[in-house]
Amino acid sequence: MTLEGEKLTALLKHDASIHIIDPETDIDYYGSLELSEEEQAAGAPEGALSVRLNIPVGKFVNTPETGYLFPCHLTGPGCVYHFTVAYRSASQLPDTIWYLDLPESAERIQLRDFVRVPIPMSIEVKLAGDHGSLKNFREMHLIDISGGGLCFVHEEELLENAPVVVRVPDLPHIGTLETEGAIRRSTPIETNLGITYHIGVEFTALTPRERERLVQSIYQLQQSYLRKGLKVPQIDHTKRG
Repeated sequence: MTLEGEKLTALLKHDASIHIIDPETDIDYYGSLELSEEEQAAGAPEGALSVRLNIPVGKFVNTPETGYLFPCHLTGPGCVYHFTVAYRSASQLPDTIWYLDLPESAERIQLRDFVRVPIPMSIEVKLAGDHGSLKNFREMHLIDISGGGLCFVHEEELLENAPVVVRVPDLPHIGTLETEGAIRRSTPIETNLGITYHIGVEFTALTPRERERLVQSIYQLQQSYLRKGLKVPQIDHTKRG
């Protein structure tokens, strides 16, 4: 699906998360769109796209050539959109802002922002005790993660809607994610060692900004699968007999 005109303009809002990645120049920058008060009042950027980059000064001073085309990914409502625009110029320090051409169109590259991505890693989880309190962190095996939640393996069925705290390490451009959630499902799965449970957790405490950054991070994980020639599996969280 391609966005143009007013629908595209609606994505280019103040503080929207943007990811600029170009393998040719080894650029892999995260940032946010920055609109002036006048542009925010008008509901659209004017003349150029201002991107405040979350990078150190040492990287910022190495600016590309004017007119160099950069692929960009922008988090929108329920989707991630791709467009390519030309670099114009950079701000003076201490600001770390790039000025880019305004995109004429953007292509949707995900059907929704909560696409699950399987990650073979260990996470830490706090579970509610007998009296509703949360115990110490316990190590669990992560099955997959999305912008809306995650799924991990547990040896027992857990109570639906019970609160949890999860700690996920080594996420691109985030590091360790620690946030609150609630159990939404506890699905029995038959294995060679017996029955285990896939515990589905919904994140309940992320701000819109934190969720956007998580979606961008998960998108990068998806891309790493593709660069390695791996197919991202679709995991069926249903009982297997």
